[in-house]
Amino acid sequence: MKQQAFAKNKPDATFATLSKEGDYTRLAVNPGIINKHYTPQQFATIATVIGEQGAIKYSASYALLLTVPTACVEAAIQALEAVGLMVVKSGPIVAMRACDFCDGEKMEAALATQLIYESVADTQVPRRVALNVNGCASACYNPTYDDIGLVYQHNSFDIYLGAVPMGKDAQPGELFAKKVPVALVPSVVQAILTNYNKYARASEAFHRFYKRTKHEDFWR
Repeated sequence: MKQQAFAKNKPDATFATLSKEGDYTRLAVNPGIINKHYTPQQFATIATVIGEQGAIKYSASYALLLTVPTACVEAAIQALEAVGLMVVKSGPIVAMRACDFCDGEKMEAALATQLIYESVADTQVPRRVALNVNGCASACYNPTYDDIGLVYQHNSFDIYLGAVPMGKDAQPGELFAKKVPVALVPSVVQAILTNYNKYARASEAFHRFYKRTKHEDFWR
């Protein structure tokens, strides 16, 4: 069994290798913002959608990356959504994710998380923004290492901004606001995104924007 861990380090098919041979598109799918469990029917649908020539990759953003023929993309999306899978949009938008709320055992912040999602998801921004919501102070899904991190505690959220998620200069975000009442969080996040849209340079990463402007009056 130990041999299986390194039996094959290089995959036979990847998005890059398949794209050299034909026209392929990559789709990111998951069971939803909070739910992290797939059903057998969902896996069967994924296998059908990619066929024998496609590829599946598990990503660090809690999603499966499916490589499918571009000509079949629309039909693939319909099939995936029909079994309850969420197809994550690409491009410079607010991409939201969350912890699993202890597999649904700690759902105090679930409604607030849904309201936040409905208010900011797919918002256009200068460069893709990762928004990460965690349902308790344990913060198991590392929200402080995303552009905007929200940590729920006692009917409020702590908000962290400006993490550098990777590279030699990787560092967690700074505590921007503490104990923000749940009802105010969607509007606060909207205000943060408004500042980003208004004052960021072209294609400026959020962490660079925040570091450059965090002492400006508009953050008050």
